[in-house]
Amino acid sequence: MLDAIGARFRTEFGGAPFRRFFAPGRINLLGAHLDYNGGDVLPMAVDRGIYLAIRARDDGRIRLRSVDQPQAIDVAAADVGERTRPELAWAGYPLGVWHGFQQQLGLSAGFDAVYAGDLPMASGLSSSAAIEVVTAIALDALHQTRLERQQIALLAHRAETGFVGVRCGIMDQFASALGRAGQVLLLHCAGPRWEHVPFDPAACEVLVLDTKKPRHLAKSGFNERVAQCATAHEILRTHARDLPHLALYDENDLATARSAMDPVSLRRARHVVTEMARTRAGAVALRRHDYEALGKKLSESHRSTAVDYEVSCDELDVITAAACACEGVFGARLTGAGFGGCAIALVRPGAAELVQQAVGAAFRQRFGVDAGFDLLRSGPGPGEIF
Repeated sequence: MLDAIGARFRTEFGGAPFRRFFAPGRINLLGAHLDYNGGDVLPMAVDRGIYLAIRARDDGRIRLRSVDQPQAIDVAAADVGERTRPELAWAGYPLGVWHGFQQQLGLSAGFDAVYAGDLPMASGLSSSAAIEVVTAIALDALHQTRLERQQIALLAHRAETGFVGVRCGIMDQFASALGRAGQVLLLHCAGPRWEHVPFDPAACEVLVLDTKKPRHLAKSGFNERVAQCATAHEILRTHARDLPHLALYDENDLATARSAMDPVSLRRARHVVTEMARTRAGAVALRRHDYEALGKKLSESHRSTAVDYEVSCDELDVITAAACACEGVFGARLTGAGFGGCAIALVRPGAAELVQQAVGAAFRQRFGVDAGFDLLRSGPGPGEIF
């Protein structure tokens, strides 16, 4: 990756010195669709992400290139605007971060940048947040603004929600910005508050199971779930208790308001409430190094996202079931927004190869497609690469 961005930078922009940065993607162990409902999540930064070569400019132009994407973007700072445009494509994410620096800190200098990643795009491993965070980390370093990591995460989040226009919670940006090797982030999204929980790579590994199914429905389905959860929250506020976030209710509240809730609202709320309990139990299991208990919660989470939240699909259901049937697998569930993309399985060290063989054969027999597999490790967090 470093060689690729360096070579492309010199080809596109000349040989003057540039700086290099990295921000990780993430997997979310537990807390599916809880971040925008004010709940707790357990994301882990991984050792894959987005790499950036960057150099400041003083003429107000922004030139963006990607090793992975074909579009080359050249734009004057004055023409960036308040929202992304279709012709900006992938560049909307870094331009949104630049726009945040301009609006909040008064910085309007341009830059040249080349991006590359070893995270699959649109797979549920949060490549967009990694692009945002690595851009924010880099601009912070170039301009010596000394932002705290929480400020980096919030600025990146505003780029996605405000400039790009994706309705999402804060988890992805916080997981990338605050990631640490050998730890999982327990993020209380209602704060936001966070703490780091140990993850022992000698006791458990994370195997990504890629269905190769594009997540075409992810954006529309995600926005629909956000609206459905807002409806469920209003019903609970009226018929149970007036709490600020849907994830703060419990199953007694659901029973109290059940007669006022339509079936869809009830299912969505039930997933959020029970997933909150699973996430808290998962954090306890991590502190005890009880990966059997953690894996059980992952498998329960997948059933809930499939039945109550309805964001799974045949491919994700088959690949997680096949994984859970294998010796050495603690549990499995879909990751990301759902509707396709990837699942994760927690496996005993040394078991991944046999799991890949068994799951790959079952998936190929059912769908005629070769699933993808990737063994991920806890990542080092974002920063400059020297």
